[in-house]
Amino acid sequence: MTRSRTVNQFLYLLFCLFLSAPSLVLGQLVTDPGIAMQESPTYAEPYTVDNLPSPKSRGQDYFVSNPNGILSGSTVAELDRLSVQIDSLTGAEFAIVVVNDYVGDSDFQFALDLFNKWGIGKKEANNGLLLFVAVNRHEYRFISGYGMEASMPDAYLKRIGEKYLVPKFQSDEYDQGILDAANFISEVLLSPDIRAELEARLPEATPFWSLRNVYLKNSLLILGMFALFYIYVHFVASSLIRSPNKKNPFLPIFAGMGCMGILMFLTVFLFAFLLHNLEYIYQVKHTPYFAFILAGIILAMKVNYSRTNINKSYTDTEERAKAVNKFLGFTFIPMLLSPLAWFDLIAIFRRKVKDRKRFVPPDNSGNWKRLNRDQLTLGIASYLSKGNIKEESIKARNYEIWENTSSKQIQLIPWDIDRHFSECPECHFYTLEKSKSHTITAATYSSSGQGENVDDCRNCKYRVVNSTFTIPKLTRSSSSSSGSSGGGSSGGGSSSGSFGGGSSGGGGAGGRW
Repeated sequence: MTRSRTVNQFLYLLFCLFLSAPSLVLGQLVTDPGIAMQESPTYAEPYTVDNLPSPKSRGQDYFVSNPNGILSGSTVAELDRLSVQIDSLTGAEFAIVVVNDYVGDSDFQFALDLFNKWGIGKKEANNGLLLFVAVNRHEYRFISGYGMEASMPDAYLKRIGEKYLVPKFQSDEYDQGILDAANFISEVLLSPDIRAELEARLPEATPFWSLRNVYLKNSLLILGMFALFYIYVHFVASSLIRSPNKKNPFLPIFAGMGCMGILMFLTVFLFAFLLHNLEYIYQVKHTPYFAFILAGIILAMKVNYSRTNINKSYTDTEERAKAVNKFLGFTFIPMLLSPLAWFDLIAIFRRKVKDRKRFVPPDNSGNWKRLNRDQLTLGIASYLSKGNIKEESIKARNYEIWENTSSKQIQLIPWDIDRHFSECPECHFYTLEKSKSHTITAATYSSSGQGENVDDCRNCKYRVVNSTFTIPKLTRSSSSSSGSSGGGSSGGGSSSGSFGGGSSGGGGAGGRW
């Protein structure tokens, strides 16, 4: 009997250890019964305004809601003590909510709805302040009541977040960050002259357009450096272009600014609706990065614009290749500094690899001379037939012209061959497009259309119909929509306290880390 009882006690002990293991691992064991009641680490779903537990359910002297157990018990106790002190000496109510996640897309809207649902602050004075932190989304939000906005203006709340919360949150020190912010808020609210205390401890930031502003200074340095590179690339290209270009030399600047505008417009949706970090990205401290991106895009446009004009100014491929290679040598560093210009860099290197044997004579006799198209006196028609000229005009292939100095024989070597074109069985030039679809009768909403699959020569009249096909009638798209609604319910229990019934119109500030 004794042995059976011992076994039962041992099994019971193992069962208790099994149940308590998650709490031991997560460090959630607390000694204060009130704190243990508040923290519910087993609740994994994001919170709604309705089911997020109010700290007042534990009593009138509690101001911290920590349902996921992110803050330690000692931190929660200290924060409650600070809020009780603020309440007893000033009548203001300072509530703190820290969760893993919440239901919704906007931390501002969630925190505002929570503020007004709980009624933080005294009803007559509306002197409430809420700090809401969503750890998984890396968001924090201050919401202040109407009466608190004069004591804690939005601009100062923003500075408090950036000075105390963000640096600590970035290293996962949530306890210390919130304690530092709460201590500062407590000292300010308990100060006889709140505004003087704020201005003394959080002086106004340097104006953006002041040269003392490091972000503006760095942005101007970046823009100035890239402006010098822009001018340098312009003069290098001008020295290599044979025929002066009358186009606007500032066109790449306008094109780059347009691309930057489109890029920012598109990324607004990405950061706002998918990544939910718009406020973090579009901050003053990131101005130098935006300046670098803008300047890099403009410089890349200038590089591409210059390379295109160099290519167009030469008829002869070897002269063109020499000019482009010189351009690459002189502008290699600026191209490296502009990631978008790497596409031009890759294109130039690919062309160099492709042309490495292009200017090699047909044989090693030493009697071959390559004809420079920019120096031809008789005209290209003296060396290429109409079919060859057609091949080049449709970019089916491009010819290098070699002349034997002893026999005066002309030999054409094809390059840049487009496999899309085949040899025509009639004219024997590579101008035949095979299996080309051609519409005979277009389809409408009332009748189908007809098309044919043909082999068509772009040089002669050779044309063969391989097959015909029917094009289905056009159909009008139809859409239907249906809606559904769902309902939810939340249970409530008795509480031993409540906030003062205050409200907020949306004052406050927030940010990300």
